[in-house]
Amino acid sequence: MKIKSKKWAGIGIGIAVLCFALAIGLGIYLHSTSQSAKPQRETHSSKITVNQFIKTIAPIAQKEQKKYHIPASIIIAQAGTESNWGRSKLAYKYNNLFGIKATSKKNRVRMYTKENINGKTVEVKQYFAVYDSWEASLKAHAELLAHGTKAKPNVFKDVLKAKNYQEAAWALQKDGYATDPNYANELIYAIKKFKLYKYDQ
Repeated sequence: MKIKSKKWAGIGIGIAVLCFALAIGLGIYLHSTSQSAKPQRETHSSKITVNQFIKTIAPIAQKEQKKYHIPASIIIAQAGTESNWGRSKLAYKYNNLFGIKATSKKNRVRMYTKENINGKTVEVKQYFAVYDSWEASLKAHAELLAHGTKAKPNVFKDVLKAKNYQEAAWALQKDGYATDPNYANELIYAIKKFKLYKYDQ
């Protein structure tokens, strides 16, 4: 009987050691999986061409158009004119295509930007949102137009009511999206120049 109990005790210890080893192995695997699953921030070339930029974001802009009824041409034109067609540092390094300001201390970067104040263009340093991808930036922009801000949820309601890209461009200026008094004309010019209206559905 003593011999049998020792034998079972040895087996029990072996099983315990095996379970412990498996638990450690599983923990390491789950940790490495969670680390590798963490999304990496996209980076883009600062020398991207206008056509490459448009082809890259057009399908995403069309998705947002279907969801929020914002003309894809307007989304592309805004992204292009505000990011120098993907070539600004804020765009190619931090994936912020629209110069959207940071709303928290996380995922932000401080950079200089040009603002039109009392008719004069001045450089000011501000915190901007950092995104993991251009798609994330486009989604955030569409959501801003669709839902506004906490203080003003309907601030861009005229944009959503627009029947075409011209109306949407003037609505953006009317609703105070940008400080540039020539903002609507710049968007319309870009849409016509690069035939962005072909992406509207």
